[in-house]
Amino acid sequence: MKRTQFVMITDRGGHLHNALMLLEQMKISPDVFITTLGPDIDALSQGETPIYRVPHLFKWFGKVRVLNPISVVSHFLKAFWLAIRLRPYKVVSLGASNVVVFCFWAKLLGAKIYHVECMNQVKNVSVTAKLLYPICHEIYVQWDELLLQLGSKAKYVGWVL
Repeated sequence: MKRTQFVMITDRGGHLHNALMLLEQMKISPDVFITTLGPDIDALSQGETPIYRVPHLFKWFGKVRVLNPISVVSHFLKAFWLAIRLRPYKVVSLGASNVVVFCFWAKLLGAKIYHVECMNQVKNVSVTAKLLYPICHEIYVQWDELLLQLGSKAKYVGWVL
């Protein structure tokens, strides 16, 4: 089975918007997008890059976020299936909790994982970055204050977005 060279995984909304800006700035395109379900995906679906969707891990009830057990099982299985099907060589992650499971499966299959920390993370590292740190090849932070909190895998190269 042929390996996918470059997978971009991100949540929908702002994370997806940032991922698209980064790709445009770098003048590159991933072989595959993986994202969560949402209305902004329709416009992305009209491009040439294949898009796969993973279910959300959480359900929102007003301002309260709750793990949805059915979605969790579905998410883990879909992420596993995608990792096996795509066998990515490199995965670039921009996003929140919904990117973590796929990154772990991809790492188990030999992928190099790169995470771009959200622009909003100025003084504290995100939970996603903390979870991905052990398996990441590199983590790019957009504020140099985060370098001391993350360690040797963290890189600051100025604002990415």
